Amino acid sequence: MDRTRRVDGVAVVTGASGGIGSATARKLAAAGWPLLLCDLDAARLEAVAEPLRTANNQVEILAADIADPGFPAQLIEALGDRPVGALVHTAGLSPPMADAARILQVNLDATVRLVDAVRPRMAEGGAAVLFASMVAHLPISPEADAAFNAPLPAEGTAALLKFAPNSEAAYPLSKRGVVALAKREAGAFGARKARIVSISPGMIDTNMTRGKYEISDGAKAMLDRAPLPRMGQPDELASVAVFLCSLGASYVTGCDIRVDGGVLASLGV
Repeated sequence: MDRTRRVDGVAVVTGASGGIGSATARKLAAAGWPLLLCDLDAARLEAVAEPLRTANNQVEILAADIADPGFPAQLIEALGDRPVGALVHTAGLSPPMADAARILQVNLDATVRLVDAVRPRMAEGGAAVLFASMVAHLPISPEADAAFNAPLPAEGTAALLKFAPNSEAAYPLSKRGVVALAKREAGAFGARKARIVSISPGMIDTNMTRGKYEISDGAKAMLDRAPLPRMGQPDELASVAVFLCSLGASYVTGCDIRVDGGVLASLGV
């Protein structure tokens, strides 16, 4: 297999108007991928897409709510008969942005539906990259661990709200579910000669996290003791995601990649 060649198919990026999503879109475009960029706001999506369009680069947008149960059908319609060569799923909510139920719906229910939708459309050699979080690896109760490492019950995360009394508890649980999903789906993706992985970012300097971490003494303390004592940049996450989509990562699947500056290692996790 020629690892200098990208996989055939479209690269889908969710959360594409955010810091990590837009950085990923730029790097995928530079690598020659045709793009389908997804997020809530059409104007913000177009601001990301327009500079990336060239004679050789097709860049489309899909403005929709990924938490809407109808989103997968909208995505499949936008793809037409084209396969998915790459999926980079960055869309999600952090604790200050919503209540526990909404965080679980967006971060986990929507991710499960998205994976179900793209799995049969994956190109040979293609990859799905799901964004989790370093907090997914922090210790939790055995009951919650078992619940969020298992497939979702029929009613989705609504049945798991008892483990998430608030948004601060819901966020790491939702991301633990994403890590488990990537591991659980590796066999099904492998049957299509495709791959699926998750990425667990640490503290990344984006609009979504900046306000939270600048006022948190606990977060500052974790950064200070990390091997790389600084916040990460969106481009650093995007570089890992784009590599994982490439043929250079063709033997990487079913695992979680920590991109946290060593924070978890410094905590002994």
